[in-house]
Amino acid sequence: MAIAALAAFLATVAGCGGGSSQARPTAPPPTTKPKCTLSAKQERTIRRARRMIVRMHRLELPLKTVHEVGPRKLEQELYRFMLTIGTLSPDERGLLIRRAKSAVALCQDCFDALESMEPALATRFGGRPCKSG
Repeated sequence: MAIAALAAFLATVAGCGGGSSQARPTAPPPTTKPKCTLSAKQERTIRRARRMIVRMHRLELPLKTVHEVGPRKLEQELYRFMLTIGTLSPDERGLLIRRAKSAVALCQDCFDALESMEPALATRFGGRPCKSG
């Protein structure tokens, strides 16, 4: 019975798509976000934040399971990271936070702190991508 139902379904699906050769209207090209030009200070901040992410990952290596709180040095590096990226645009800040969340995934408090700081609303609902703050 199930085989008959499957055969009937496949027969109806095979008939879809028709032989119509009419040209379909093409959709307009997707709008791309404007490429933000970063100042030299912002580029230095991004490089510094990336180095901090590498340090956080190294500090997290001894953890084997998820802990409520992380090692003190890891949490201190996380706080410095959060203060450092505060002046970046929402797009840049969001990208760095997503990378940092993967570096501190075994520290529940660290992960939660980054999760709360992520600029999801600013990037999702059309906030100005190049405006910092």
